Amino acid sequence: MRRAPAVLAALVLVAAGCGGEELREARERAETDLRERVDDLRDRARRAGEEFSDTVRQVLDDIRKAVPEASLPTPQVQKPSAISRYMTRVLRSVDGYWTRTLRASGLQAPRVQYAWIPRGRSALTGCRVVAGGDAAFYCPADDTIYIAERFAHDVYNGIGDRFPGERAGQGNAVGEFGLAYVVAHEYAHNVQFELGFYELQDPRDGVKAFELQADCMAGLWGNAVYHEGRYDDRDVEEAISTAQAAGDFDYGTAQHHGTPDERRTAWLAGFRTGDPAQCRRYVPGA
Repeated sequence: MRRAPAVLAALVLVAAGCGGEELREARERAETDLRERVDDLRDRARRAGEEFSDTVRQVLDDIRKAVPEASLPTPQVQKPSAISRYMTRVLRSVDGYWTRTLRASGLQAPRVQYAWIPRGRSALTGCRVVAGGDAAFYCPADDTIYIAERFAHDVYNGIGDRFPGERAGQGNAVGEFGLAYVVAHEYAHNVQFELGFYELQDPRDGVKAFELQADCMAGLWGNAVYHEGRYDDRDVEEAISTAQAAGDFDYGTAQHHGTPDERRTAWLAGFRTGDPAQCRRYVPGA
């Protein structure tokens, strides 16, 4: 009777052994099936990815064929014109004169910017006016001298007979020293501004006093370069003609700059004496 439990245990082990083998086989089949399904999914995903890449490449190729190949534009460097180079040389000469003159009196050297406006171009200035083809003025708001190359060319070649915005006077603006007078005159306005002369005058009194003083101050520079032998009597006549051409007879307006004779006389006052004190009389308190 004692052998019954042992026999029962053996039967249990045999039964358990048979069931375990079937379970292992079932598990292996499931794992194999799962691996096959995963491999199939990966293969399908790979094929789909290749098809997508092919589609993208085809679209990009189509775009490249439809759009011409672009290239960076070659930079276009505009060389300064002969007239602008001349004005720059004059301005540097005028700047040198006023630097020496003011430093000799214990004053700061002047500073100014300049813009030579090319043909067909314009510039919005700090004074809220546009510098176009007939520009020739100094703007204190941005401390810049604006002169249009077209206007400068006309003065240089004797075509123009008046300054922009002014009525024609006597004579014609002729020659390179006539253009030099224009540059020196506008530079003089910068000196007036830096020395505080603008604050001495009531705007209601008009601009005539400042224009005549600027003519006189331009004459001071003319005296200096004349005695250096850089210009001759014919050049002086060109400057005088230009000063006269800048005159007007608009007596009743605040923009009256002085008559042709007044402007000629003012330039000669500076040119003949070379003395800055001669130019003080035009602006009271200067």
